[in-house]
Amino acid sequence: MKKYLFLTGILFLLCTKLHAQELNIVSFQRLDRDLLARTQERLDLNEEPCAIVRVSIPDSKDYTFEGNIIGEVGYRPGEAIIYMTSGSRNITIKSDRFGSLKYDFSERLEKQVVYKLTLKLMQSESNKTRTLVMPVASIGSTSSYGAMIGVVKKWGAYAKAKYNFKSLTTEGECDDLGMTNGNQAWFTGNSESTRLAVTGGLLYRAALPFYLYAGGGFGYKKLGWENSDGIWLENIDQSFNGFEAELGCIFRMKNFAISAGVQSNSFKYYEANLGIGLMF
Repeated sequence: MKKYLFLTGILFLLCTKLHAQELNIVSFQRLDRDLLARTQERLDLNEEPCAIVRVSIPDSKDYTFEGNIIGEVGYRPGEAIIYMTSGSRNITIKSDRFGSLKYDFSERLEKQVVYKLTLKLMQSESNKTRTLVMPVASIGSTSSYGAMIGVVKKWGAYAKAKYNFKSLTTEGECDDLGMTNGNQAWFTGNSESTRLAVTGGLLYRAALPFYLYAGGGFGYKKLGWENSDGIWLENIDQSFNGFEAELGCIFRMKNFAISAGVQSNSFKYYEANLGIGLMF
């Protein structure tokens, strides 16, 4: 069951879409010297002259507009000419790529007056490229320590390494019952363990201020028992070597971040991961 939860989490990251930019309002102003609304007058359904909103935006033909609009929108390079009824309070700008944006005018539109609405595609605050540098620690039967580094915008990647800074050399094997080569061994009660894991994978900004990560790699966890002759034996029931998988989340607070996750070796040994560091 735990194995399937890992795989489900990884598939979730792979199936999420990316949006890189968003529409932003730069300015809205009244152009008293622009006479277009008078020289190319258009009447509304009540036979009243319209106001004109010049929407300034690159690739204007990629956008549609909603509101009290009269007639067809006129498209020019970098600009859309929109006739609207006097008294209009807002306009909605839509794009298949960047979604929709509703803007409330700072004043009601007046007839035969031209206004200019300037828009700009900007990298949103939520989509800035960020660098993660985070010391991490694992909590399990064997604790280990290391670091996680990564780069993420909407999607990104990370690498992580952990080690408990202990080496262990064994000269034989035993199991949880203390059996070795079919014989019962006697032990001093001393035990040592070593843990190493190197992983990497995907980072994904799910929804501010939360990020998800999932990845895999290689590692081992080795437990040794000392027998009555002073020889260290590897407990094969508590030792694991092979594929590492992990899944977790990161919570960012300005340039600080904390993380929590779970990691497994061979889907047999599990431990919790905690970290605190910088994300700038």
